[in-house]
Amino acid sequence: MTTTIFYILVTLVVTAQLLVFWLKSPERLLALSIIQLLLALPLLACQYFLFAISPMPWQLTHIFFTEAVFSLVLFSFALRLGTIASRRHQPRTSLEVAIWAIAIPLSGFVFVKSPDYAFASMPYSFPEWSPVYLLNVFLLLCVSYAGWRLEQFWRFMDKFQREPYKFFVTACVLTFGSFIWACSYRLAFLVIIPDHLLLMSALLACSWILIVYAVLRYRLLNRKVFVSRKVVYSFLAPAAMALYLLCFGLLCVIMRAFGLELSLVAKGMAVAMGFVAVSVLGLSERVRRRVRFFISTHFYINKYEYRDEWLALSRRLHGVITEKGIVDALKEVLEESLYTDNIIIWLGDKDRGYHLVRASGKDTQNLSDAALISPDSPIVKYLESHPFLLINGNRPHGREEDKTIKKAPFLKTLGLELLCPLIAGTELVGIVGLGPEFTGGSYGQDDFDLLSALGSQAASAILAARMSEKLSRLRQEQTWDRLSAFVLHDIKNASSMLALLRENAPENLHDPDFQQDMLELIDDCLGRMNRVQERLRTLKDEITPKFQKMDLSEFLKKWCESFSSRLPRLDIRLDVQGPIPVKSDPALLSIILENLLLNSFEAGGDATRVSISAHRNKNGEKAILEIKDNGPGIREDLLPEGLFTPFSTTKESGSGVGLWQVKRLVTALGGKIHAENNKEGGAVFVVELPT
Repeated sequence: MTTTIFYILVTLVVTAQLLVFWLKSPERLLALSIIQLLLALPLLACQYFLFAISPMPWQLTHIFFTEAVFSLVLFSFALRLGTIASRRHQPRTSLEVAIWAIAIPLSGFVFVKSPDYAFASMPYSFPEWSPVYLLNVFLLLCVSYAGWRLEQFWRFMDKFQREPYKFFVTACVLTFGSFIWACSYRLAFLVIIPDHLLLMSALLACSWILIVYAVLRYRLLNRKVFVSRKVVYSFLAPAAMALYLLCFGLLCVIMRAFGLELSLVAKGMAVAMGFVAVSVLGLSERVRRRVRFFISTHFYINKYEYRDEWLALSRRLHGVITEKGIVDALKEVLEESLYTDNIIIWLGDKDRGYHLVRASGKDTQNLSDAALISPDSPIVKYLESHPFLLINGNRPHGREEDKTIKKAPFLKTLGLELLCPLIAGTELVGIVGLGPEFTGGSYGQDDFDLLSALGSQAASAILAARMSEKLSRLRQEQTWDRLSAFVLHDIKNASSMLALLRENAPENLHDPDFQQDMLELIDDCLGRMNRVQERLRTLKDEITPKFQKMDLSEFLKKWCESFSSRLPRLDIRLDVQGPIPVKSDPALLSIILENLLLNSFEAGGDATRVSISAHRNKNGEKAILEIKDNGPGIREDLLPEGLFTPFSTTKESGSGVGLWQVKRLVTALGGKIHAENNKEGGAVFVVELPT
């Protein structure tokens, strides 16, 4: 069991050397040497310790092979230090690979397959020029070479750069000094003394602790020396299994020292259960993300790999042309990068507010309080000029925070701790809300920087998608304008011919009954053509309102009385208070109201009830006209703007231009219109008119 554990750990050290084919920069290769030292030092220390307390000749085979591998680690370490100190850009990877490829198989054959040495007494002696003798010579040369390169590396750095490396260099000096003493003694007296190995075990353990402290305290893996997080993550599962096997092997050695022995079944079950435990933990997304969080916050200066996250979002945005696709891509990248399961995204603009479009792990249908953030909300105004809003923290730059911003009801409902804007230039297109980190950590500058980078990228893509959609709608409108021009031309011609027929018919027809029927038919056709002609005229770009001062309350009363007489089956209820002076076009207002009420009647049938209310806003700058019905409501996929898209209809006999016509007329009057579903059922259309 112990032999298997040691070979697994040595294999890890050797396998790590294969990364030289991917890590091209000297700094990253030096970081690889640090990782190899962190793996090799405890391995040697444990081997020395076990041999010292319970010496057995076969253990020396493992020690010699591990020392050979450690010599190669020091040799590569020295080459990489020399590359940095000499300011060369191209590391000597070819030389490294050649020496490793020759030395590893040769050492394995000599020390494992065909050892030509035997030890029968203590201290253990070996002949001159034997493989053990040559190994110590090679180890001594590698240690000396590494020490020389380390001294060059230290002189290469200025006094400010030396501070983070002082513990690391101290550990290296202690390690090199220990091996120089041990190898010199062995070569001088041709013996290996167990007590010396016990001392070496203690010294190497101290060196390993110093290196670990330097890496954790000064985050060496991201200061001049950088190791990709992906490389570190790939070693987690093998390292966890190796650590488990190492602990299990030590337990077996201790039990054997006290005369205890585990059965073969117990050993096999322990190893199998270890593999199962590591596999389960490795497949757990929550555990993997917690481990990733620990590594990112303890071994690296930056919490995130900004380049990787930015490229991940870029790849997902490739070929995406809709807002929904962009939001989905952003949400996926945030879920993979951040350490929270609660991600909320709103989209919109300053005119229509910001609608909730994505909520991780939540049903958006039950989040009515957070479904819409008003454009006048203090949160929106704050995020327009600040990069983030930390709910449970202080405002940036030390200013006093307006408490009303953080007391918004939906923030507590959704459990949010951080809000960040999706902003491109000066235009706020959306808001991202994050819940607390499941790791127990708090949001900091790294999170703000990542959200700023991804948010600006997503916001630019959203603006591009909106511009593309507007361009598509403009082309549809132009097509419709051309079509309407042809229809108008045909109708005018037909109308002229019918008018001429109407004028000449009394003179040419002698049958009074036939003449009367024909006249009635002609009158009816003329009336219908004129109505079509008037409606098509409003669909063209030539909408020129005839503004006049009017009282909206009086206009609504007269219009409702007139419309009720024409459509008595529709229950209309009017609620207006006092005069509401506006400057508008009564004819266009009539068309707007007629379209909206007919739309409600067609959707709800004879049982439709429509309530119309009008009032002025707080500032008195706008007149608010609300039309509510008790019908089936509006499909969610048509909100907030899809309902007003030309040629888009849910009615079998609909043309898809009625509500589009309404929006064009309202815009021509200088107003705005939006639709929503009433919480009590039915649809609500809100028209804002300037006073």
